Amino acid sequence: MKLLIVTQRVDKKDPILGFFHRWVEEFAKKCDHVTVIGQMVGEYNFPKNVTVKSLGKEKGSFKVFQIIRFWFLQWKLRKQYDRVLVHMTPIWIVLGALSWGLLRKPMYLWYEARGGGLSMRFATLLARKVFSASAYGMPIKSNKSRVMGHGIDMERFKPGVERDKNLIATVGRITKAKQFSLIIDVLGDLPDQYFLELVGVTMTRSDTQLKKDLLSKINSNGLRERVSIQKLDQDALAQLLSRTQLFIHASHTGLDKAVLEAMASGCLVASCGKAFADVLPSECFAQSDDELKSVTKDLLNLSEKEDMAMRALLRSIAEKYFSLNTLIENLARELK
Repeated sequence: MKLLIVTQRVDKKDPILGFFHRWVEEFAKKCDHVTVIGQMVGEYNFPKNVTVKSLGKEKGSFKVFQIIRFWFLQWKLRKQYDRVLVHMTPIWIVLGALSWGLLRKPMYLWYEARGGGLSMRFATLLARKVFSASAYGMPIKSNKSRVMGHGIDMERFKPGVERDKNLIATVGRITKAKQFSLIIDVLGDLPDQYFLELVGVTMTRSDTQLKKDLLSKINSNGLRERVSIQKLDQDALAQLLSRTQLFIHASHTGLDKAVLEAMASGCLVASCGKAFADVLPSECFAQSDDELKSVTKDLLNLSEKEDMAMRALLRSIAEKYFSLNTLIENLARELK
């Protein structure tokens, strides 16, 4: 199999999409050749059977020029691939469908989020299959839908030697949907020894304004010494989670990969995200946003024996259902 992957970013250091570097590495083991077209390309280190091309967004290329280069590359590289996987950006299915149809290259889409708009609707019609991590993350009902789970690198995300009993973490792009304001409220209801590491980045003007609002709330609530906001690459994030006591998640957007990484790292997890209702043990799942405070407190008050058992259970769930090796093997089978 010769595979073309179209994705947003190819950069192992990217704090949001750096994980996708490992996807490409694993696909390279299953394919004769992998070609990757990224809107932005940064640092990468792939096997010899991987070719990477950029649409130039990292150099400030305008969208119209990115689209023209995309059309040029899909035709120029046509002999290097026999099927196409588009990751999270259904618009490329729409823009590429005519050429790929003429070339008889079957198209597949990975999508895990709510919404998607018209481009998602058209892409669903055009693609042969649409993959998602969860049923909740596939916004359009279709017989083409395939629920695959996430792919967590279990070797990178694993428990550390020593855990900081007062460290709480949360991870995600700084957007309204992640409900970081709610998580700050949860922290404010806990004893003063607990502090929060919020790992996230801004990508739009509204994200930047939200970060300012969060910082203002932190200061006005007297939490300045207890909350840190920073961005981390995948390796640094794995180190943080390996020593984190508890991970808090409040988003309803889908099956957030960061929660599964925390589970793999041996963190306790408290979530009110609806997509995790059938994934997390009942002790870790809040039925509503208001219940998140009580679930968090109960987890922090587990006995040592209960604490150890819960951590082992959460990691076993991540390993059994959401390991990277299993995901890529299943995806490769579906693509064939």
